[in-house]
Amino acid sequence: MQTPTVNSLIFADRVYRDAETKKWIIAGVFNTIGFRSFPARYDWLEVFFQITNVSQPVDLHFRIEQAAEGKTLVDVGGPLGSPSPLNVVEQKVVLRGLKFPDAGKYWVQLVSNEEILSQTPLYVKKVEQPPPQQRPPGQPGEGPVTGA
Repeated sequence: MQTPTVNSLIFADRVYRDAETKKWIIAGVFNTIGFRSFPARYDWLEVFFQITNVSQPVDLHFRIEQAAEGKTLVDVGGPLGSPSPLNVVEQKVVLRGLKFPDAGKYWVQLVSNEEILSQTPLYVKKVEQPPPQQRPPGQPGEGPVTGA
């Protein structure tokens, strides 16, 4: 059996399929999240991936782990199949209430049979809250900041 090939692994604010064209729309792509304090919670994260070279069902897992400590934050998955290895299988994963214990680098991975097929870093940073007079009107003082 051949190893599946990952064509893309992208995290964004929103991933959806256009009803008319059937094309995937990926909005708000980022690789850095900022929080004012830790532990921190990111309420909504969507991940899009494309994988090919899948001829028989493979055990595919989506993982997020702390790079420094190797601690796994998320591990979801199961069997994934395709009628032909030439097909490109497209999926999205929705994560809610994702908890980050500390600032640092996290690995976002696609794994099959404990082999990392693809990984990309997600940077989680501590950001300082600007003084009240520097904050734009209507901006809350809490919560995550993407693209920080």
